[in-house]
Amino acid sequence: IKTTIMMEEYLDGPEVDVDVVFSESQAVYGVVTDNWPTVEPYFNETGSNAPSILPAYQQRELLDLAVRAVSCLGFALGVFHVECKYTSRGPRLIEVNCRMGGGPVRSMNLLVWGVDLVEEQLLCNAGIPSRPPAAAQPLAHVAEFSVNAMRSGTLRDLEVLRKFDGAEGVLYARALVEPGAKVVCARDGLPTWVCELMVAKPTVDEAIAFVKGIEAEIQGALAIEP
Repeated sequence: IKTTIMMEEYLDGPEVDVDVVFSESQAVYGVVTDNWPTVEPYFNETGSNAPSILPAYQQRELLDLAVRAVSCLGFALGVFHVECKYTSRGPRLIEVNCRMGGGPVRSMNLLVWGVDLVEEQLLCNAGIPSRPPAAAQPLAHVAEFSVNAMRSGTLRDLEVLRKFDGAEGVLYARALVEPGAKVVCARDGLPTWVCELMVAKPTVDEAIAFVKGIEAEIQGALAIEP
């Protein structure tokens, strides 16, 4: 009996998103957004921040890897969402998505760098050369959080979100599941995203601390019954 086993290397270190725009076979825009530690073993996403707080040299290496990966695949035009990690052995590629990133990606690029990835994709589709008007310095400092269920059961309400909806510095605080829905924690399967948050503060460190504080308060107040 022959057994074939495929093993994928575990990559340590911080994970990032690199959003890249290609026009006329050249990378005309590229920025790094920090991703936060995921919920293992499912690697479910939690949060992110922009601009990146990684050292400048690590951001340059990650951006270079992302651009070279897109080029090696033969692409010359479009918006790409490249996921990487800066490991103990340097930058490593996770995947290249031949599309704009989902979730908060468009909003974060627009808020922080003034670049609308939807507009960039439309320019590409129309065959119009693109030169994104990226800001030289961040226009805003933002952080976002997708709140994962920490226990399984039935979600009774999300009244705690009312406290943050419209609060100073909170760009949005919105539910992703309805009251009465079943939610799952990592012990029982892929965790459920219960709600999502995005905040803006004068510095990225303040934004990170602020959204993490909100997440902790929400976790403490969630009404989830067995």
